[in-house]
Amino acid sequence: MKYLTRKRSTISVLLMINVAKKKGISQELCLNDTGITDDMLTGSRVEINPEQELKLIENLVDQQIEQRRGESLAVEIGEHYHLTTYGIFGFAISTSPNVRSAIEVGLSYLPLTFAFSQFRMQEEGDLGYMVVDADHIPEKLRRFVIERDMTAMLCMHREIFGQTMPLEGLELQWASSENKELYLPIYPKQPIYQQDENRVIFNRLLLDLALPTANEQSRKILLAQCQDLLQKRHAENSVALKVRNCILSRIDQGSDMDSIASELCVSLRTLRRQLNSEGTSFRALIDEVRETLAIQLIQETALTMEQVAVRLGYSDTANFFHAFKRWTGYPPKHFRK
Repeated sequence: MKYLTRKRSTISVLLMINVAKKKGISQELCLNDTGITDDMLTGSRVEINPEQELKLIENLVDQQIEQRRGESLAVEIGEHYHLTTYGIFGFAISTSPNVRSAIEVGLSYLPLTFAFSQFRMQEEGDLGYMVVDADHIPEKLRRFVIERDMTAMLCMHREIFGQTMPLEGLELQWASSENKELYLPIYPKQPIYQQDENRVIFNRLLLDLALPTANEQSRKILLAQCQDLLQKRHAENSVALKVRNCILSRIDQGSDMDSIASELCVSLRTLRRQLNSEGTSFRALIDEVRETLAIQLIQETALTMEQVAVRLGYSDTANFFHAFKRWTGYPPKHFRK
């Protein structure tokens, strides 16, 4: 049930609503009884509970039943999840050296996505299997969730390689549909229905296929950021972590406590008190974020010290050098490999 414990942004909800509108389903119907307001959808830092997104999915399932659609709204929605939808996670996937590595990253950091489904990979003989299940989700919603998440996964492959992933088979747990073109966006043949598991089947040789967007230097940095995000998700109620995220999102522009307090919808005095209760301060957090990012950029990239300084929001390289030595006790060049 861990997939139902972490809050998430409204990006996925907005995406589903936009597709639903094209099908004649109003935003009002989508949001019915979700507790999500129109204003919440416009806030860049607003987070919702997984149960709220699942309620929206239930509304879509009800509308699909009511309108007796012979198509899969979930598949169409899944096609709209792009690499950029997932932020750092999507970029980390794309910089992997090969498909196997990309899958490993995907499985390791799945909680950073909007997926409710659980994925696991199996290999047997010449074939590989991606098994997708959602047994922890209410039965009414399982098919929609699996169709959406499975389609999103396959579209990620298509976006990286510029073509649909060649599959050996597609097995699904539910009964067949009268619409024989239901899964054409992801599989050109007819799936095998009423199976014990939902499985995407492919040739194992695909696992060793090199990604055209592979970049080892970027990958190391992005994986570190994914790990950091994952740790932050485990402590999502920490005010300090929320402030760190705000600082990081505008690191090259500079941050002031007033604007971040406003973004977090608290007064300056309250924010200062909350940080103090967690044993830190706004200045300490800025230094911490800058120091961590500076060391990563110096060790993992070929950026000049002047470029690193600019990335961290310093207009004067000398000020960056002075701050770096204050943080670490060494000049920046000490950390260059």
